[in-house]
Amino acid sequence: MKNSTLYMKLSIFLMFISGIFQMSYFDISWEYFRMIQAIHILSSIFVSVLILIPYVNKHTYKYMVIRKVNSTSGVFLGSILFLIIISGTYLFLVGNRGGDEIGIAAFNIHLYGSFILLASLFWHIKEKAPNVAVALFILVFIQTPSYSEEIKLHNIQIKEGFKRYHNQDWTNSARCKSCHEDIFNQWADSNHRHMAGTNPYYMVLENLAAEDMGQEFRLWCMGCHNPSAVTTDKTRTAHAMDGNNMPAIVFESGSKDLIDELKVHGNSRLEEGVSCIACHRIIDAKSKGNSSYTLDLTSREKYVFEDNTHGVKAWLGEKFINSNPKVHKDSYMKDIYKDSSYCASCHDEFLPDSKRAVVSTFKEWEKSPFNNPKDKSKHKTCIDCHMTKLQDGKLTPLKGTSTDGGAIKKDVKVHYFSGSNHFLSGLKSKEHEDQTIQLLKTAAELDVDIRDNKILVGVKNVGAGHHLPTGVSDFRELWLEVTLYDKGSNIVFRSGKLKEDGNLGPDAKVFMKVFGDKDLKPVGLFFWRYEKMISDTRIPSGERRVESFDISDLKDVKLSKVVVKLNFRIYPQWVTDIVKNAYPQLTNPPVIELEKVTKEL
Repeated sequence: MKNSTLYMKLSIFLMFISGIFQMSYFDISWEYFRMIQAIHILSSIFVSVLILIPYVNKHTYKYMVIRKVNSTSGVFLGSILFLIIISGTYLFLVGNRGGDEIGIAAFNIHLYGSFILLASLFWHIKEKAPNVAVALFILVFIQTPSYSEEIKLHNIQIKEGFKRYHNQDWTNSARCKSCHEDIFNQWADSNHRHMAGTNPYYMVLENLAAEDMGQEFRLWCMGCHNPSAVTTDKTRTAHAMDGNNMPAIVFESGSKDLIDELKVHGNSRLEEGVSCIACHRIIDAKSKGNSSYTLDLTSREKYVFEDNTHGVKAWLGEKFINSNPKVHKDSYMKDIYKDSSYCASCHDEFLPDSKRAVVSTFKEWEKSPFNNPKDKSKHKTCIDCHMTKLQDGKLTPLKGTSTDGGAIKKDVKVHYFSGSNHFLSGLKSKEHEDQTIQLLKTAAELDVDIRDNKILVGVKNVGAGHHLPTGVSDFRELWLEVTLYDKGSNIVFRSGKLKEDGNLGPDAKVFMKVFGDKDLKPVGLFFWRYEKMISDTRIPSGERRVESFDISDLKDVKLSKVVVKLNFRIYPQWVTDIVKNAYPQLTNPPVIELEKVTKEL
């Protein structure tokens, strides 16, 4: 009997351990999680049927029927064990989809009941070891710090009645390629695709934020960068760059990893940044930012065999959709997708505690001359610039199809998502890099004059419907490089030339914002520590800024010409150097010349 008691207690403890390791708090990688889950379920069935139930029957009969022992702790322990077995059976056979009240109750009973069961087990042990019971009880119920409910790290809403989604609720974007090949190929190398685990800059910052603010703070980043992880209760971004290695996925074109994964494992959730379904199943979006959107993955009207990925069933599923695609289109296209507030749900960003704005791209657009709905000739939304094909430096609507074999459209909205980050997409696709650089070069115009012993350079924001630069503009470098020559072609004045270490010198006239702490010291990479704005020299949409360079000490020099360049770099060298400490294979982002003016004197 002593051996059977030991086995029973050991079995309960092992089931408890394998159960709690499935909690999101431990953030077990999927490779191990699925093994732990399978072990927990199968071993629980085996142990319950062959050990626990026979033991409890025999134990109850011996002490309550034969010996007439009145044990309150024993009755309580048996009742909790019964509820855990029943709830576990329901979860195994039926599941917990989030919308089933019985499923939710079963999940809570099974989870919290296991803690009570363990405590009850050691309450029920012999009096000779009370200290062990107390110690284990305290260990089980120890509190861990967490953010207040009032401080929301993300604002994603999911379908009413659901607390989370499952991996199978998501769709591998490679599944969309079979009917939307051109659109998939555009998205596959875009920055939307590579927003999280395949972006070395992002991974360094997410990890840094977690170290500085606590692991839970990752969710503030992940709400927009990794929505599939957040909505499946993952608390950190899984990525392929562990061990300071940058795998082929960072440089490989066409998201081959997603295509291979679909072939091998079928359709399920992958961390693919902002995926097809992450955008095309948003049913509501707010302009306040910080992932303020509603994502509905489970109300899609699905055709027969739509979820199949291989063989005859997958082929039939595509044929069923294509034969009458209206329902499919209605499931994935909403009127709000044309509204700039849809983009604002992520392209405005504020600190979760102080609410200080760190990115205000949408609010900048709202106040810009581009937001002019009364004059359609002047009104431009986000997608008019960022989802329109560029050709020869001009926005040129692409005539073609968004669906293979579909109707010809006059303006196919391309999915390069051209913005400012030409560098990371350019590691995979020169076409993507070219689209972004073309867009960048539409942003500004330069003019230059020399008078009163000064070089006066005018910079006008003519092409951006927001500040120049925008976004994470504390990490964007837009500056003037000025070079003055004498009659002998010698350089007699220079400003804005990079130093030997690749960083800008203090003489450079830079258009950016600088965040400071409470003492007005720059916060650098730790932008979430921002309390006071040190400076903001960016240029609002439609406005012109004049920068002055003093050359009074050259009044006796015979000058020949001045060359002015407006340069852009997606990340400062000091930021890239930090990222390269983690990922040495990373190359340095190049300096892009957006405008150049030469004035003969």
